[in-house]
Amino acid sequence: MSILLLLVLWPLIEIAGFAWIGGMIGVGPTLGFVLVSGLLGLALLREAGLATLMRLRASLEAGKTPVPVALDGAGRILGGLLLVVPGFFSSAIGGLLLIPPLLLTGLIARRLQEGGSIRVVGFGTVVQPDPTVIEGEFRELPPERPELSPRR
Repeated sequence: MSILLLLVLWPLIEIAGFAWIGGMIGVGPTLGFVLVSGLLGLALLREAGLATLMRLRASLEAGKTPVPVALDGAGRILGGLLLVVPGFFSSAIGGLLLIPPLLLTGLIARRLQEGGSIRVVGFGTVVQPDPTVIEGEFRELPPERPELSPRR
């Protein structure tokens, strides 16, 4: 229900923002802001997408967990998408997501911390091994053949 409410209210908030802020600064600066934020968002999406893929690959090759890198990349991509959407409200939220301490990484990591696999340190995340995991090696054994009972 809250997502439906958000989908209904978001355009209304953007329209109100255009009317209020556009009335104060004028049509030209309003259109310039929408054009510049859209171009900035597109450039950010391109850079963030490629950079996230490269960092994910490097993290996996190093044997580290890709969760912090993926969350950071998701925050940057979401920020870029919100900058592309025309409007003052979406651009403000997209800009806030690009400030490192406000990225979704810390917020989502706190949620994941409840599961016990990630510990939040400041604004970054540190991966902690799950205490119930037992490291070891294994090898598969062929199934044993059942002993045949003697005939009676």
